[in-house]
Amino acid sequence: MAMGDELLLLATVPGRRRVRIRADDRLRFALRASELVDLGLAGRITVSPRRIEVTDSRRVEDRRLNNVLRSLGAAAPPPNLKEWLRQTPRSLTLEYLSRLEDQKAVRVRRRREPGGRTRHDILSVDLQRRRALQARLDGVVRAGSATPKAARDVSLALLVQAAGLAAAAYPGLRGIADRRRLAALGAPGHLTPTTAGTAAEAGEEIATALTSGADALTRRLLGELSDLYADFTTGGHGLAHDLDAGGWSGGGADSGHHSGGHGDGGHGGW
Repeated sequence: MAMGDELLLLATVPGRRRVRIRADDRLRFALRASELVDLGLAGRITVSPRRIEVTDSRRVEDRRLNNVLRSLGAAAPPPNLKEWLRQTPRSLTLEYLSRLEDQKAVRVRRRREPGGRTRHDILSVDLQRRRALQARLDGVVRAGSATPKAARDVSLALLVQAAGLAAAAYPGLRGIADRRRLAALGAPGHLTPTTAGTAAEAGEEIATALTSGADALTRRLLGELSDLYADFTTGGHGLAHDLDAGGWSGGGADSGHHSGGHGDGGHGGW
């Protein structure tokens, strides 16, 4: 799974009667940012405050990420980070939903409404895969500050916070402490420990450099996302005016073909 797939799967919350995408209108921008994180972790791009630069044009395994890499490489001059995020297509969340469907992580029913719009009913979610993602997130949020963490998992946790998904990952009163920890993780100046696996293979110094690079990239993206969200909500103009996803719905929670029950979270969504 690409990080965007993981982000959307964490946003897909099973409830007692229905499955919903629980997120505010920041999600598609966070999905767009996740593509840069994936490419950065793969060593294909560098991101400065001014531009996104392709440093290695070799193909990556994921088709969508490969198309993003090719698009970035073909841009002349190299694209500005802020503008690239602002150009996030309205359809991006639906594109990632289709990816999850192709991976059999969700089951979706589409139906045409009288006005001609297509409505997407999420009928079920693969709880086993979602719980595995939740466990990775817990490993970042609940671990002590000195506990080694994988760079990819830290980046995922930061994007969960940026996308407004803290309540989806840690709902209700029981999730208050974890939501606070997640918010603290994204605070400026928070230091990220090195990854245990990388340290074992390449040495602590190299591991620190790799993790610091991923952390710096993600935090730069978080800063740009924060500015973007603020711009869209200034003067009472909410993000919802710019992010009409078009025909969202939570479908019936028909997930008998998945293991487990529906205890992973509450309601909410678009």
